[in-house]
Amino acid sequence: MKILHVLTDMLTDSGSPALSVCGMAEAVAAREHEVSIVCLKREGTAIQPQGVLVRGFAADRQSARMASADLRAYLQQNVRHFDVVHIHGLWQSPAHYAATAARQSKIPYILAPHGQLESGVPKNGGRLKQSINWLLRDSAILHHAAAIQCLNISEMKHSPALQGQKNTIIGNGIPASVCENLPARGSWRHEIQSTLGQPDRPLALFLGRIDPKSGLERLLPHWPAILKTHPDVLLVIAGTGDKPYIDTLNNLIDKHHLTGHIVWTGELTGLAKWRTLVDSDVFILPAHQANTSPAIIEAMAAGLPVVLTRECHFDEVEEHHAGVIIEHGDMSAFATSVSELLGNHEILSSMGQNAQNLVQTHFTWEVTGEKLERLYESLALHTDIPLDLLPPRDNP
Repeated sequence: MKILHVLTDMLTDSGSPALSVCGMAEAVAAREHEVSIVCLKREGTAIQPQGVLVRGFAADRQSARMASADLRAYLQQNVRHFDVVHIHGLWQSPAHYAATAARQSKIPYILAPHGQLESGVPKNGGRLKQSINWLLRDSAILHHAAAIQCLNISEMKHSPALQGQKNTIIGNGIPASVCENLPARGSWRHEIQSTLGQPDRPLALFLGRIDPKSGLERLLPHWPAILKTHPDVLLVIAGTGDKPYIDTLNNLIDKHHLTGHIVWTGELTGLAKWRTLVDSDVFILPAHQANTSPAIIEAMAAGLPVVLTRECHFDEVEEHHAGVIIEHGDMSAFATSVSELLGNHEILSSMGQNAQNLVQTHFTWEVTGEKLERLYESLALHTDIPLDLLPPRDNP
């Protein structure tokens, strides 16, 4: 089959959508299909998928909807040469161009919202222009899609616009080889021995983009409660963010006397990231919004139980006893859960093993690639979507 992915850009700074498309495209290409990506060519470091053709087109001007006459012309002329089009994201012109061209050429397309519909269709206030665009253009992209790719059940449940649509459930992943080739525990701890002071000091890890969505500012005031029961616990914050928000966090650290209980690592990639993951004891994400963050999957792959807010939209963690999900942004309950896990090594170990099993069975790119292949085939052949790719009957 010939598959075309369409998204705004493939920049590393764009976060989860670009990384997801890279993983999906590589996984399906590895199954001997011809996979292409088209996107806008923008300033920054671009992700380069292996075995996938990527075409970039210049934007006409800097605007919220990222118009590009060149991209639009390419899609109008070439969509008919593909069996299926996979569109990632809404609101911006590339998605509109791709959906329009696919409809005109009678080529089925899949829409992956990547969490952009979780707070509902915009209706008022400063989002008036977005509301008008939804009514005029973006709702049509959704309603004419041959299938909607939700990353998990939770994304679908928390996206009002997705109710009653042709939803499928196909998640993100990591390479299966990662789970099989984790670094040995202890090397990162040895490297930061002077900071740890003691080799078995408990470590709680935050890994990801440090921005207001991360929720760190609401957790830090509750960290002293954890220190009352675990005075030696060290919070490791790994990632980068904008200076104003980092300054806000540092002010909270000073205010709550947390200096010495927190270490900043900056951005971690490759082996350094995995060494830090396997040497930690629990992963935390107190996010306001984090639709199936790749960091959650990576943490579970490393055998870490996770403590998340419900806003992370990862209900599978709860269902498979791989961690704890906190309701209503309750940071007092969040801190209590972290303390309880660190104080019970048997549960810590059991949840960590469950987390690893969950990733290996549901969240590798190999699993995702096989599911996408079957979805693409069903759409290209105009047959029914396989039942195991559909939501359970109690979540229509």
